[in-house]
Order: sequence, then structure tokens, then C-alpha cells
Amino acid sequence: MNITTDVEVRPLAPEDDSKIFDIFAATLLLGKRPERPLAQFDRYARLCLGWYLGPGRDDAAVATINREVVGYALVCTDSAAQARWVGLRTPALMATVLGRLATATLDPVSRRFYSSRARDAGALWRAGSAPPFPAHAHLNVLAGSRSGTVALCLRDHIDRRTLEANSPGWWAEVNAIEGGRERALERLGMKVIDRHPNQTLTRLIGRDVVRLTVLRVLTAPPSP
Repeated sequence: MNITTDVEVRPLAPEDDSKIFDIFAATLLLGKRPERPLAQFDRYARLCLGWYLGPGRDDAAVATINREVVGYALVCTDSAAQARWVGLRTPALMATVLGRLATATLDPVSRRFYSSRARDAGALWRAGSAPPFPAHAHLNVLAGSRSGTVALCLRDHIDRRTLEANSPGWWAEVNAIEGGRERALERLGMKVIDRHPNQTLTRLIGRDVVRLTVLRVLTAPPSP
């Protein structure tokens, strides 16, 4: 999609939830959709997105072009509350997936996905680093709209929400092919402060993928 009109960033409407879930699925593999649906994927997506579309909904926004939703910014100004919400719901999904693994009823791609996700989560848990700021965000844009304009508009929304919450900055995790995206992140005013191998995407894509932890320090409000 070519950006020929102004990008509009607006608060969530009730009908936006389904589009956000669709963009999440469509970009799961570094901007691409899995060739076939993953088992229990709806539950996995709700685990990833549910807090931001529930308790954190007022801080979220979508970007539209010609009234079509092409990206979203999910903002959390209370990382501890979000972590508790996810922690309470993760065991149920794990039990279902482990049960299907034990009975060999999980297809090979789903088996690779969930086993790798468990290893990635374990590695991050063992790293044990505290969040650098109380605020964090998920910014996602459809592959056809990644010219930079949409991301900049969504970034400014995150900045405003972060400053309104009296946080001096925010952080995010970004998946990227090894050696890629860092310059683009720098142009967005981000600083890479940590990196970990992403075994899940590496196994599914067949290329080395890293999970970058990026930081955005806010010293002044963004320009209107």
C-alpha cells in the first residue's frame, strides 16, 4: 500500500479489536503470516494482546490510512500489572499445549513454535533484568505500510501517553534478522540496549533472528 494521504492515529473503537488481532497474525513471522494456522493460536493471541485491549485499552491507538487500520500501538504504563495479568493466564494455555504434545496431536509447525517459545521465555526469565522504565509498548504495522510515516505517528502517540504517565521514557522488544533494523530503529529515536536470540522465529523462518530490547528516553514532549 502506498501512503498517499495523511496518517490518522486515533483511540480504539470496539470494532478495532478484530483488526488488531488480524494484524498480529499477519505479521507474526517478521511481517508475514504463517502458511497454516498454528494450533491454539487464538488463545495465544489473546494472551499477548488481551491486557492492552482490556485494562490498558485507554492508552492504545490505531493508525489508519483512508480509514483502513494499518497499524497499532499498544501502550502499558504499568508493566507490573500487565505481567501479573499474563502470569495468571499463561498456565492454562501451557497445560493445553503440553497435553497435546504428550498425546502427539500437535502438528509439526505448532510443536516447533510452542517448544521454541517455551525455551525463549525460559532464557528471558533466567536473564532476569528489570524493566528499564515502567512504561513499555508494542508497535506493529502491516508490511505494506512500513514506509516509516505510520511508525513515526504511532511512536509519537506512545511518547504522549508515556509522558502523561510521568515516565521518563519507554521500552519495547523488536524482532529482527541478525544485523538488520537497528539503523531504522535509531531513526525512530530508539537505542538498542540488549539482544537475545529468538529461537522461535529462527526455527520457523530459517534465518538468525534476534530479539532487540530498545529504549526511548523522552526529554521533551513530541512536536504536535
